[in-house]
Amino acid sequence: MEPTSPAEKRPRKSKETLDSRTFRDGQIYLYRRQDYKKQIWFCRIKVPNTKGYVFKSTQTSDEHAAYKFADDLFNQSLVQVMNGEQLGSKRVSFAINEYITRLNNGTAPQKYSTTLRIQFLERILPLFNKTLIKDVKTATLMDIYDAMQINARSGQLSPNTIQRYSTDLKQFFAWCVERGYLQKIPKFPKIQTNDNRRPHFNNADYSKLTRFMREFIKYNNPNIVRDRTILINYVLILSNTGIRVGEARNLKWRDVHKIKGEDQTKLEMALFVQGKTGKREVVSRTNEIETYLKRIHDIRRTELGKNPDLDEHIFCNRDGSPINSFKTSFGQLIKSAGVEFDSHGNRRSIYSLRHTYATFRIQEGVNHYILAKNMGTSVEMLEKHYGHTTNVTSAAELTKGGTFRGDKNKASAIDWL
Repeated sequence: MEPTSPAEKRPRKSKETLDSRTFRDGQIYLYRRQDYKKQIWFCRIKVPNTKGYVFKSTQTSDEHAAYKFADDLFNQSLVQVMNGEQLGSKRVSFAINEYITRLNNGTAPQKYSTTLRIQFLERILPLFNKTLIKDVKTATLMDIYDAMQINARSGQLSPNTIQRYSTDLKQFFAWCVERGYLQKIPKFPKIQTNDNRRPHFNNADYSKLTRFMREFIKYNNPNIVRDRTILINYVLILSNTGIRVGEARNLKWRDVHKIKGEDQTKLEMALFVQGKTGKREVVSRTNEIETYLKRIHDIRRTELGKNPDLDEHIFCNRDGSPINSFKTSFGQLIKSAGVEFDSHGNRRSIYSLRHTYATFRIQEGVNHYILAKNMGTSVEMLEKHYGHTTNVTSAAELTKGGTFRGDKNKASAIDWL
């Protein structure tokens, strides 16, 4: 529909408006702005039986081309409304911030799973950039997953992690539907889960890695020696306890204890951690982790001139702040040691230390139920991801007779802390 005259209607100009035109009895409004350097036309569309307006730049200074753009937009918007679709849309970033505010304003105490969901949404918020909610498609979600893979601390997201993120996103989009921001939840991409085995270190490569550590720590620069000493003991602690990266990051000196085993004679090293499954007591595979912890403790005592506070993070910088990530230094370590990839060609990551712990423990005959409880996971997850090691089926306990149940296993302090 072309205008019937060069100046079909010329409404009164506002202070911000340089020039304007109206068509279709005011349903299409073209205008140029005084505060805009390029004299291009903007349009405002009003579709019958809808609330509000649709605003867009026509990206042209030609009046006829601008009208054609606005007329096409009007017709497209009209068809959308007739098909029951949402007209106009908020940005995904706006909705995520609103959703996070809702989660934070809950009257009940915030669950750990809610905290994780908020942290996840805050991480992916920038990935949506200026995307509108109505424009989110399967391809959009695939791009988000790819970006998360690139930015993952572990270097690779497991299918289980992607599945958990998908669940969080689906809950967010379901909320968008309830709010009227979206007609229906977008279709999510399928997650490939054919190979459930997770990259870990076999006996040969783990031995190779630990032998290389002796050379890795030899360096003339004391600052580098300090950082590498903490790194290699971090590696030894994680591979002998199976704790998660986030759990290690939050570990403090007051969380280190010795507990009595089942026979009440042998003391076992235990760490009290808080992870995505809540708080739990973790028994180490070996009491050698006391040596690994003491090495770090000695570094801090030398730096501070006294014992570190019990509330200080174990893996910390010189100023006492927790070390956020060992990703780069760990990558350099395993690459230098020649154990960067497993036998299937999968790149190993820090999370491979947890998988190594699980694999070794199963091979050593630890009962699946006890192991799952110690790792803060389920028997189902162990069988799903470490099924290739289940040929060993003896029912040994975590410390070969050193269980921790009830008051008789009350923790005792470490004398050097």
